[in-house]
Amino acid sequence: MNYEEIIEKIEDILEEGKPSFGGGGKIKIDGDAIYDCLKELSSSIPTEIIQARKIVAERREILQAAQETAGKIVSDAQAKAEAMTQEHEITKAAKDAAIKILNESKEESEAIMAQANADAQEREESAKRWAYEMRTSASEFAKSIMGECDEYLTRDIEHYTRSQENVRLALSRLQNVSIKRPDDED
Repeated sequence: MNYEEIIEKIEDILEEGKPSFGGGGKIKIDGDAIYDCLKELSSSIPTEIIQARKIVAERREILQAAQETAGKIVSDAQAKAEAMTQEHEITKAAKDAAIKILNESKEESEAIMAQANADAQEREESAKRWAYEMRTSASEFAKSIMGECDEYLTRDIEHYTRSQENVRLALSRLQNVSIKRPDDED
């Protein structure tokens, strides 16, 4: 279950809550269900980390592909240079062309590598930001739910304590009351 489904489940639990005695917009909810959802939410966070690792792996693949492309370009340039130098009359031109091709190839491969590095770095930073935001958002949501649960629990304990005191007072009053039966004589 992903974090969005877990959040929806928590919202459903809150919607299914019953109005609390005393009103005030407060509701009674199943605390165990909320805790279960929070556990699931905390276990779903590593998914974002796995996605960040996947992006890093993609970065490596991009860099490897760029290196292979650069190697092929250099290899092709060297092959062209060797082919051009075989003929004596064009040896000088071939050397100049080979140097030019090698320089262009090197510049092109460096540009590809720089772009691949920049793209991979941007993806990695984006994934890290996203994972951090998800952890922060989930943590804040969990704290909010825990705060509400704590308020409900505190209020319910106070209500229970007041009810217990009222029962004690009523029992105390009943002990002091004597009831006369019709067949009792004065």
